[in-house]
Amino acid sequence: MIRHSFAMVAAVFLSVVLSLQASDAAAKKPITICGTPWGKLGGENLPGQGFVPDIVMRVFRHAGYEIKTELVPWPRCVEHAKKQKYDLIASAWQGPNFAPHFDYLNVILHDTINFITLEDAALKSGSMTSFHGKKVGLVREAGGLEALFNDQPKIAVHRVAKLKSLPKMLAHGRIDAIVTDPVSLNEFVKKMDPPFGHKLVAQQPPLKINFNSPMIAKGHPDKSQIMADFDRAYKDLKGKGLYQNLIKIHDLQVQYPKK
Repeated sequence: MIRHSFAMVAAVFLSVVLSLQASDAAAKKPITICGTPWGKLGGENLPGQGFVPDIVMRVFRHAGYEIKTELVPWPRCVEHAKKQKYDLIASAWQGPNFAPHFDYLNVILHDTINFITLEDAALKSGSMTSFHGKKVGLVREAGGLEALFNDQPKIAVHRVAKLKSLPKMLAHGRIDAIVTDPVSLNEFVKKMDPPFGHKLVAQQPPLKINFNSPMIAKGHPDKSQIMADFDRAYKDLKGKGLYQNLIKIHDLQVQYPKK
């Protein structure tokens, strides 16, 4: 009798646990994120599709989600995430241009934005005034870069959809500098075919320091749950050496939150 009662209790307990796990899994719908090719930070043929998609997908999988990443041109990624055709953007620079439409998840990376020139350029300063009368190129809708030049009428800004257009424009003299983060640009240039053949210099001081986070549309119906799940899983994995492992896998030194 005692054995029979124990077996019944154990069976009931197991069924409750399995039911809770099933309902939790059902509540966590498969999600799709978009990113964009960006040096070692994003690329179809890279481990985990690049450092950024890799870290974001690892965190969500640790939280119990099924997730996949699609790498598309940056403007399309932003526009489709606004319309919730994608659940999230893998990572973007925090700034006022995104704030009306998106909420930010945990900061996953830090980087700087610089004027990046050819090594033999006459320009030797990263200040705005040094580029008066010059032409610069940047990726359209890239986390507030365009806003940096709203009050700079003396600088001509050329906007492109993809990072890969800018090194060629710089080499051919169509622009005097690229405005972006030097780490991702250098990693992208290393893989150019044919080889780029020019040395680049990130002019100092930087124009700004960026904080990079995944983003989710403010109107997403599962936003609160997704953000809370990501926060818990991110903090857990970070404490278990997440960044150290990814730096080795991707052979990429990055700046990231230490606390």
